[in-house]
Amino acid sequence: MEIWFIILVSLCICSLLTSILTHFRSSSKLPPGPPSIPIFTNFQWLRKSPLQIESLLRSFIAKYGPLITLPIGNHPVVFIADRSIAHIALLQNGAIFAHRPPALPLSKVISSNQHSISSASYGPLWRLLRRNLSSQILHPSRIRSYGQARKWVLDILLNRLHSQSQFGNPIFVIENFQYAMFCLLVLMCFGDKLEESQIREVENVERALLLSFQRFKILNFWPKFTKILLRKRWEAFLQIRKNQEKVLIRLIEARKKINKNRENRARCEEKEEEFVVSYVDTLLDLQLPNEDNRKLTNEEIVTLCSEFLNGGTDTTSTTLQWIMANLVKIPEIQNKLLAEMKGVRR
Repeated sequence: MEIWFIILVSLCICSLLTSILTHFRSSSKLPPGPPSIPIFTNFQWLRKSPLQIESLLRSFIAKYGPLITLPIGNHPVVFIADRSIAHIALLQNGAIFAHRPPALPLSKVISSNQHSISSASYGPLWRLLRRNLSSQILHPSRIRSYGQARKWVLDILLNRLHSQSQFGNPIFVIENFQYAMFCLLVLMCFGDKLEESQIREVENVERALLLSFQRFKILNFWPKFTKILLRKRWEAFLQIRKNQEKVLIRLIEARKKINKNRENRARCEEKEEEFVVSYVDTLLDLQLPNEDNRKLTNEEIVTLCSEFLNGGTDTTSTTLQWIMANLVKIPEIQNKLLAEMKGVRR
């Protein structure tokens, strides 16, 4: 026991000295920022929520200027708060800033080692995944093919609002918007109109993973030590990921069976409802050019499906909330909308 304690203390001291030396060597090349103590300050920043960081950023920007450095996690993070500087970095020097740094330990698990559009470094993999999404799912011709799906989701939304209004209870519009959008994205992702219990199951595992990030992000700091000292927390995080994989892989495998049986596809096309090409269908056919043209694994497809579901739900429902807020706030828009509705009814 004493030997292990001595080894652990020695490793901590070595890591501390390395961090201090690295901090002083690299700090002169970075933009200004608040004073920091290596390791201690990094740890403190990891404990803060995004809202706390945002409020502190405003005060630091006022003091240090539009380009600042904060020691968050294992690597310093540079924030740009000026549109002209952002234009220079992202447009005039886009090729320099196109690549992404190696993923943090948690992100590496969630992104299947950076096999998603939002995490992959600029290169053949990123271009392949992005082109697949934009041309196979988000292309205008493909969007039109989801007309029946949008009608189905609109009926779900209207039925939920109507049923809630009958009993005189408060109507949670935001929740209904989010659920309706999630139903549409699940259909676009897996190509099937799932039961509410199945949709809720997918929603629960996605939400559990998103909400757990704040709790587990301490694991990004010194992962070699946290895997030993915070072993149970690592196990809890990996279990949440396994729960997500269990639910989504079941739907992916079901879609694989449909695609293998071409007769089923022909029967679907003969029905009143058109056969919907899903996001999973396109992912099953992909070959990774920089990895010996192999197919995506189930775990990597889970990552891409999760990215698709999370990326579309909140942004669209937030847009709908903004529209509803302006309808309430500006009476002129209400009158214009009412006139358009009457014109359609005629």
